[in-house]
Amino acid sequence: MTRHELNINGIKWVYINKPSSKDIEKIKDIFPFHPLVMESIVTPTFHPFIEDFEGHLFLILHFPIIYPGHQANKIAEIDFLITKKTLVTITYIDFPRFDELFRALLKDLHLQEQFAKMHTGFLLYYIIDRLFQAHMKDLDFLEREVTRIEERIFEKHGRLTVEDISNVRRDIVDFRRPLKSQLSALAVFRDKAEKFFGKDFGPYLLDLSVNEERIITLVENQKEMMDVLYETQTSLMSDHISQIMRVLTIFSAIILPLSLVTSIWGMNHAVMPLRDGPFAFWIVMALMVFVGIGLLLFFHKKRWL
Repeated sequence: MTRHELNINGIKWVYINKPSSKDIEKIKDIFPFHPLVMESIVTPTFHPFIEDFEGHLFLILHFPIIYPGHQANKIAEIDFLITKKTLVTITYIDFPRFDELFRALLKDLHLQEQFAKMHTGFLLYYIIDRLFQAHMKDLDFLEREVTRIEERIFEKHGRLTVEDISNVRRDIVDFRRPLKSQLSALAVFRDKAEKFFGKDFGPYLLDLSVNEERIITLVENQKEMMDVLYETQTSLMSDHISQIMRVLTIFSAIILPLSLVTSIWGMNHAVMPLRDGPFAFWIVMALMVFVGIGLLLFFHKKRWL
C-alpha cells in the first residue's frame, strides 16, 4: 500500500497502489466523488469503464504486462478519478512502468511545464500516451519472437517445439485481450472528456485513440502471422511423422517375409529340405537377400521410397 502526491502549478496527481481503507477515506476528502465511483475502486474491475458525473469523470483502463520467457503475463488495471484540478490514479498490482512515469514527471521540470497546465487533461494524456509508447516496445519484442519462430520453422535442421510457439501465441493473446476490449471505451471517453475539458483538448484525445488503434492493428497482424506459422509447423510435423511412419512400415514389410523364411527353416522336423546340406545356410541367406532386394525394388518402382 503506497500513496504518492505531486503538486505542480495548481495541478495535483495522487497515485495510490493497492488502496487500503485509509486511502479510500483520503480520496473522499480530496473530492466528493460519486458513491458508485467509491464503490468501484474498492476492488479491481475486469472490464473497461467510463462514466461522467457532476464535476468529475471516472475511467477504468487495463494495460498488459508482458514478461519475456515462460513467465505468466499480467494485466494491470488503472482507475482514473478525474477532476479539473486533481487526478487520482489507482493501481491494484505492482506496476513498475507506471512508477517510472511518476518518477519521471517528479524529476523532469520540462515535463512538468508541458503537461501540468490548465487542467488535469494534459496530465492524463501524458500517462496514457507514455503507456501506449511502452506498448510499442512490447510489440517490438513480440515481433522479434514471431520472426524467430518463422526462421526456426523453415530452418532445415531447426528444432522447434509446440511449447515455443504456444508461449509466443499466449503473449500475443494476453497483450491483445485488454486493449481490444477497451477500444470502444476510449471512443466514448473521447466524447465525454472533450465536453469536460473543452474542444481545445480534442486533438490530444484523438491522438490517444489513433495510437491504440495502431497498436491493436499491429498485434492483430502478429496474431494472424502466428496462426499461420502454427498451422505451418503442424503441417510440417505431420509430414515429418508421415515420412517416419512410411520408413518404419517399409522396414516392417521387408522384415516380415524374412522372418517367415527363418521361421519355416527353424521348424523342428526330421526331414527339412536345404537344412542339413553343406551349403544350406548360404542358400537360405541368399534367398533372404533376394527377397529383401526384390521388395526394395518393388517399393522403389511404386515410388514408396
